[in-house]
Amino acid sequence: MLPVHYEAYGLVWLSQIPMPELQIAVPNTGTDQQTVDVNIDACDLTDLWEKWDVGSDNFVARDGCLFFKIEDTGLFLMEYGQRIAVSPVPGADEKKIRLFILGTCMSVIMMQRGILPLHGSAVVIDGWAYAFVGHSGAGKSTLSAALASRGYPLLTDDVVALTWDAGGRAIVSPGYPQQKLWQPSLEGFGMNQENYATVHAEVTKYAIPVQHYFHESAVPLAGIYELVPQPDLEPGPVQLRAISGLERLHVLCSHTFRGGLVTRQGLAQWLFETSSRLSASVEVSRLSRTGPDFTAFEMVERIINHISKGVHTSI
Repeated sequence: MLPVHYEAYGLVWLSQIPMPELQIAVPNTGTDQQTVDVNIDACDLTDLWEKWDVGSDNFVARDGCLFFKIEDTGLFLMEYGQRIAVSPVPGADEKKIRLFILGTCMSVIMMQRGILPLHGSAVVIDGWAYAFVGHSGAGKSTLSAALASRGYPLLTDDVVALTWDAGGRAIVSPGYPQQKLWQPSLEGFGMNQENYATVHAEVTKYAIPVQHYFHESAVPLAGIYELVPQPDLEPGPVQLRAISGLERLHVLCSHTFRGGLVTRQGLAQWLFETSSRLSASVEVSRLSRTGPDFTAFEMVERIINHISKGVHTSI
């Protein structure tokens, strides 16, 4: 199979590995040629892994590269923000291999290129991007799906890729047209799990195609909401409050996708400077919910009311 040009996170990826989740890149205007930002190659990395002699550590960074091993899945090498090399274990789950490429590998490439990857999702509201960050299971994808059902297009799910335009505004580039929802979220939306494939064989998280409500161009970022679920507390109304001062910086650093790999690559100062710049340029708020009930639509109402009061009213 010939390599395929894909587009995601503002970059063009030339991949030897089929990536059905991604969109095919459109050739440059007026030419059949396509600029390539990152190559995704399939090759045997076994000897190189042995030469690196990493001992018991499954993640190691050297000289602008990061190399890691996932048992029963494969070896993954990211080089200089320009290449992902993958050496799959024979018989490995192809969905799981792609999950690591789409998540950890692409996020490391972004870090190496100076693009900030936040762990979250984002939608477009009145021409602005709003991002929802939080730890795994916080409800980021569920909330963005609830907003999309109200007519606000999805911009990205799982990873929010941030750069800056010439005017100094933070910009969110589109990811790819798929959301990943856990089974309880499907039930909350009245969706039948039998209609969707799992992300990979070991989990009950489902891949939801969203081409019909996917926003395909970059959008300036207006606000970030940290989602903080507290399911063990007594149910109560959703709480929304602004975050200020150094707490904003902490939120951004703690919700950097695969943030533990930042220090390994010697990028701690870059993350601090980038997060400080972002903290100073957008509103950061916290959404808290208590109890185990499905509250996505209540959260939608709080967010829309909050935005209508003037987070941003025009571009």
